[in-house]
Amino acid sequence: MVTKVGLDLGYANITLSDVTAGISREPSVVLIDDKTSRVLALGNAALESGEGDTPAGILVRPFKNGLIYSRELTGAIIANAVRAIRPADKIRCVIGLPADCVPRQEKELYDIMAAAGISECFGVRRSLAALIGSGYAPTISAISVNVGAGATEIAVLHKGEILFSSTEHIGGEDFDRAVKDYILTQGDVNISISVARAIKEKIGAVWEGRGEESIDIRGTLSLTGNRVNMNVTTEDILGVFEKPLHALILAIAESVKKIPIDCVDDIFKNGMILSGGGAKLFGLDKMISHVLDLPVTMPQEPLDSVARGLSRINTFLPERTRNSHRDVTASLAKYYEAKKEARAADKNSNRGETK
Repeated sequence: MVTKVGLDLGYANITLSDVTAGISREPSVVLIDDKTSRVLALGNAALESGEGDTPAGILVRPFKNGLIYSRELTGAIIANAVRAIRPADKIRCVIGLPADCVPRQEKELYDIMAAAGISECFGVRRSLAALIGSGYAPTISAISVNVGAGATEIAVLHKGEILFSSTEHIGGEDFDRAVKDYILTQGDVNISISVARAIKEKIGAVWEGRGEESIDIRGTLSLTGNRVNMNVTTEDILGVFEKPLHALILAIAESVKKIPIDCVDDIFKNGMILSGGGAKLFGLDKMISHVLDLPVTMPQEPLDSVARGLSRINTFLPERTRNSHRDVTASLAKYYEAKKEARAADKNSNRGETK
């Protein structure tokens, strides 16, 4: 038996996707002892033990936007993520590769996957995986913008070929920090990034239509260290996202400028597909569409677009491949069309048998 999965190594979450079993997600964090550097906990357990007034150790994120910062810790958290599917005889995984991943980093990632018990592993660029996970074919012409927690990946695709891609170091956490800094400046109150994120998600907006909402939070007075309760409203944080929003739209605009003239019509027909957890900020799609004057669509669950796309890709890769541990992005359109033709032939064959 072969279990086919997609694995997305995000800065905030490690997400495992199986087209039949669905999505499983854990925080991509490791709790380590600050004296011995021993691993104390992984994922949700690490987050629960490492946050609060008396943390049990130091929380470490072993990779950022799919790039490895600690091989040992990355191996531990990947092994933890795939443990639930270990009973399978064989695991074939498609893993997301960021735009700025170089061959040395790619090879290191495949080695870690093999050590975690994954016998076959293929790489696909996250920008294309995000489009496929959003419901589009790998032959699409469009602009892919995946707003992650730590970075945003932008890619311009024409008929499935990536014409241009970049990783911009601005993401959801920049919007979280904007809230955190504002609360400190206006109320002299320190709040955690997780509280700032909760404020952003519940009452934050960059476009009209959200309405007046509020959230009760708890923070620490910077002068005395005393705990304090606060109520924050939508109006209170109006305009706090201006700086990161401007940087994000500017980065997207620079990519749009690089679209070849003969590809403009095809690409602008589909416009931009917005994905990633950071895309869920209320009105972000409408603001980008308004400023850049192009259609912007967003899937219902943008957070899981990359992982869902990776697992879907696994279903149309050839059952027998020349070798694994390689980037198959450039071959996806060919594999997809071959699978589509094979399915059509099977369908016609079945119709003939029933006559």
